[in-house]
Amino acid sequence: VYVATSPHEKAMQRALIQYRNPKNYDLVVEALTKAGRTDLIGYDKKCLVRPRQGSRNVRTGKSGAYDRQSGAHTGKSNAQDTRTASPSRKKTIRNVHKKKTAKS
Repeated sequence: VYVATSPHEKAMQRALIQYRNPKNYDLVVEALTKAGRTDLIGYDKKCLVRPRQGSRNVRTGKSGAYDRQSGAHTGKSNAQDTRTASPSRKKTIRNVHKKKTAKS
């Protein structure tokens, strides 16, 4: 079993466990590229982190917007995409279940 000995490798392992913490983004991307798992960087449901805006698209290798619905590169730059995008976003559903009240 491989054991990380350098502090940097230990930090990358810890960042992979805590991949949702925005402070760990750079370490997570570095660890995934070092492990050859750049398929986990993207917009798919199984991806751990999303690529940063303005960076090259990981899946296509092109800069610009990535269409989530069709899963294809749109060819537009991020600046063009933000101007034409609709302001409505899918809202998360919280507290769907009503709390049961105690009846005496």
